[in-house]
Amino acid sequence: MVREPETVQTLNTKDRKQKGTKRERLTQKAIVSAAAGLFARNGFGATSLDDIAAALGATKGALYYHIKNKEEILRLIFLTVLTVSEEPLSRLVEADLPPAEKLRRAIEHQASTAADRSPAMTVFFREQAHLTGPFAKEILLRKKAYEWYFEQIIMEGQAAGAFQPDIDPKLATFGLLGMCNSLSQWYRPEGQFSPRQIATTFANMIVNGLTLLPSPLPGGDLKHKH
Repeated sequence: MVREPETVQTLNTKDRKQKGTKRERLTQKAIVSAAAGLFARNGFGATSLDDIAAALGATKGALYYHIKNKEEILRLIFLTVLTVSEEPLSRLVEADLPPAEKLRRAIEHQASTAADRSPAMTVFFREQAHLTGPFAKEILLRKKAYEWYFEQIIMEGQAAGAFQPDIDPKLATFGLLGMCNSLSQWYRPEGQFSPRQIATTFANMIVNGLTLLPSPLPGGDLKHKH
């Protein structure tokens, strides 16, 4: 059985305003979590290492024991999101399910992921332009590997005669990811539709659009493939 996709969760740092409260141990995970919250709220460019250190009750110098610079923190946020998001897709590809059901669940997972308003997800969909050099290349390659899960499912459906054979899997993947990822721009939790309702609608549109229909016979009858 395929488990429900996970939602990216970040470590919540607590405000310590009372004297005598023990400061949280400084770790890379704590730094990434605090930075995700600041990047999501203020933007990557407007957040300094001093801001991150202050949020953790630490000094900037202490951060350098765990990270090299601010861009490395951004890289770690992206890798965390991709790792958590990939897990359900890797299980789906290997699952004993019809290709149409695999694709439906993959689309529902992606739509729900894009609608996630956690700080890490907000940063993921908004701040990639700040990754440069080897970091940018690394994330690009990871994203291509992520897209490959969808392409595999579509190709499996085409090989099984379930999906239209003349549709390019890569192009179809670009289309469905563009549709799902647009939620990161316009979805609002207080809006009319829930993430599940939106995900189901998107899945119906895409899966039905790819499904190979029976061929018409003379006289208007349909020939069903067995």
